[in-house]
Amino acid sequence: MVVVAMAIIVLFLLMAAFAPLFTPYDPLHQNIDIALTDPNIEHPFGTDRLGRDLLSRVIHGARVSLLSGVQVVLIATLIGVPIGLISGFVGGKADETMMRITDMVIAFPGLLLAIFLIVRLGPSLQNAILALGLTWWPLLARITRGEVLREKEQDYASAARALGKSNFQIMVREILPNVWGPVIVTATMSVAEAILATAALGFIGVGAQPPNPEWGLMISEGRDYLISNWYLSTLPGVAMFVVVLSLILFGDGLRDSLDPTLRHQ
Repeated sequence: MVVVAMAIIVLFLLMAAFAPLFTPYDPLHQNIDIALTDPNIEHPFGTDRLGRDLLSRVIHGARVSLLSGVQVVLIATLIGVPIGLISGFVGGKADETMMRITDMVIAFPGLLLAIFLIVRLGPSLQNAILALGLTWWPLLARITRGEVLREKEQDYASAARALGKSNFQIMVREILPNVWGPVIVTATMSVAEAILATAALGFIGVGAQPPNPEWGLMISEGRDYLISNWYLSTLPGVAMFVVVLSLILFGDGLRDSLDPTLRHQ
């Protein structure tokens, strides 16, 4: 399953990277004369209410959704990992202060907090990505802190102190490389959740805006035609489901490969 999931992820990454080569039509081109055309040879996924080719929009939507998920997790990683690293290593009042701030952010439902930030910033895909990244970092901060608390008591960290290395050198050169495993696994699975969250924001109208070919927005645009033209919402939804499930399975397999205690179970 992990190999299959990896193959699917690679396929979608290739489609996202080389979307113009895989798409038969411009995803933004409108042709009202063929609006709401059922799937056929010329348009395998049919067309939407504005006559845009749905297959082209789904493929370009892979680029938008995957890139959005990665950007959200990247922002969260850049915030959460340094906070967790410093908090776990320094300890004391600094640790307590940082963790209380983390607890405050966790106390708010992430999606609601993101919606609040987007309302202040204005509805757009980039603002949705920024808002989700600013609410996603506590998980990575806590995981990093927990790993640092364990690693800083190991013999190699004590040896580095005995050699006269500074706290910064011990944190960055000794401890940080040894905590990347759990962080990478969490980040991989978080990309799947970020894709769903970005799609949810697009679905309710505060994320991606028309005519952006984003999966959540496409599902929202097709919901009025679920009976007569089921494919408008179903096909983008299936694409998102396959990508999210593949990322979760890949992250699960990655965790097993990086954790020696799980490798032989």
